[in-house]
Amino acid sequence: MTARHVAFYMHDLSGGGVERMRLALIAALRVRGVQATLVVGAKAGSLVSLVPKDLTVVELGCHSTLASIRPLAHFLSSARPDVLVSSLDHNNITAILAGRLAASGVRVVICQHNALSAEMSHGWRYRVVPFLYRLLQRGAHGIVAVSHGVAADMVRTARIPADRITVIHNPVVTADFAARMEAPPPHPWLAESFCPVFVFAGRLTPQKDPETLLRAMARVVAHTPARLLVLGEGELRDALALLACRLGISDDVAFCGFQANPLPWLRYATACVVSSRYEGLGNVIIEALACGTPVIASDCPYGPSEILLGGTIGRLVPVGDPEALAEAMVVQLRAQSDPAKLRARAAGFTAAACAQAHLNLFEAIDAMAETGVRALGMRISQLGVDQVVARIMSGPRPDRLRLVVTPNIEHVRLLRRADFAAAYAAASLVCPDGFPVLLFAMWRGLAQRRRVTGCDLFHHLARHPALADRGLFLVLESQGTADAALAWAARLGIGGRVHVAVAPPGLAEDPAAQQTLAATIQAASAGILVMTLGAPLSEVFVHAHRDALPRCWALCLGQAVRVELGLARRAPRAWRGLGLEWLWRLWLEPRRLAGRYALGLGWFLVAAAREVATSDEKRRKEAMLF
Repeated sequence: MTARHVAFYMHDLSGGGVERMRLALIAALRVRGVQATLVVGAKAGSLVSLVPKDLTVVELGCHSTLASIRPLAHFLSSARPDVLVSSLDHNNITAILAGRLAASGVRVVICQHNALSAEMSHGWRYRVVPFLYRLLQRGAHGIVAVSHGVAADMVRTARIPADRITVIHNPVVTADFAARMEAPPPHPWLAESFCPVFVFAGRLTPQKDPETLLRAMARVVAHTPARLLVLGEGELRDALALLACRLGISDDVAFCGFQANPLPWLRYATACVVSSRYEGLGNVIIEALACGTPVIASDCPYGPSEILLGGTIGRLVPVGDPEALAEAMVVQLRAQSDPAKLRARAAGFTAAACAQAHLNLFEAIDAMAETGVRALGMRISQLGVDQVVARIMSGPRPDRLRLVVTPNIEHVRLLRRADFAAAYAAASLVCPDGFPVLLFAMWRGLAQRRRVTGCDLFHHLARHPALADRGLFLVLESQGTADAALAWAARLGIGGRVHVAVAPPGLAEDPAAQQTLAATIQAASAGILVMTLGAPLSEVFVHAHRDALPRCWALCLGQAVRVELGLARRAPRAWRGLGLEWLWRLWLEPRRLAGRYALGLGWFLVAAAREVATSDEKRRKEAMLF
């Protein structure tokens, strides 16, 4: 199911390529029916005017990334978007921590735009990023790199498995690209034909290395007339102006500041020059190609060579080499370029393609959430309570019977039984109910941080407005519970859509009684079947008679119905929050549960130790291969 509500987190709306690309992606997703919300630490920056008026913007009121963690978690808990998408190193870490703190089931997708290895030179705040990525990567349901080079760098630097990273190029060529490009020449130099004009567009920071470009420009104008337009702002602006004066090219260079629409500048330029020390992708290169403008770029890691196909459709020069850059600029002045060939290359970087790639990623994440992680002989789902209920109550009736089970340590012991293990293997959703099961699954990589108990599932289903439309069949253990269930349904006004059956004594050993019960359930044709007979009877019955039962969601929930009807007490919320619901139940029923819990815990510890030992042995064998 494609995510219907996607939140995008950025620190602010500064005039950088990343922020611009996020706005382009939001626009492309909204065209496809996705509800988008923009979440910013501060609604400030030169791109504020580009935010659509009808786009929901949530301002956290934080001026530091670290301070945004708790407000962002609060937003996730209250707004409950399907997906949170973040960009840039520290924002990504904030998003992962906020997602864990919110524990709302939101899928967190982080996007890396630059090479981690290159950014580590910026100080300790960046040197810790690869370690934090490695430590927190399980909190990210999707990891996106904007180029194959950035993806490979993440594997080497942060030791993130390559199969966890999806390469999605930036949405550079937007639907309004042609219209934005058609503006008249925005600078007098671009309207003149007698002197060629180079254009640089980017932040004036050490990463973009505009100093090398100015030194190269001084060499160019020493041999032939040429001019340079510098678009952008940044910390080096004043130093660059002084350098231009010292080089004697101040009359040939114009610093034009940030431009919300750089396309007309690129369209009328003789060539676009990119002198970066490193790039994740290089949006301005793609913009220039889409305008039919030649590109000269430093062969830096990692984007330029990837975009320019190793220099076959543009000129690549060594990083930080003004002489080589000047030579390439002079050669370009004498060369003939094919604009159609350049535009054809840029066609692979459209906003439509980027949006579809993200939707495909969201679909894959949803599928992974159902599949979950392998632990204790089970495939445990990543879905939270709300998501499980939404899956059951939304969309058409399932094409086959879909079983939902909620394992605890007793179930781990019962997996020794072939019929019970077969039921678990066929289950559509295995949701961790027992706290030890949840903890072990988290150790195995489960991102879901909360138990999905049978009581919580039935409580939410019982209050869902679509319950009457779905129809509910309850298989109960006693006539008293059945009478209470019918009275409950009557109070809710859904008596005609709730069916009950009392399991006869000895059902587990009576095939004829099982067939009769299955026929009764089939005749009612309810969309939701709830079995309350306990494990392993409930799970084994549903699996054994799956072909005789209606197409529905079948939930094996034990005491959940009795708790909802007020016939059984549940542990106080504080006990449940601490994972001590089992202790509460033991206190209420010590004779019935003490032996069962002790036996279940023993089997759980054996199964966990066996799995840990198997995992260690597998890692040792893998290490021997490298």
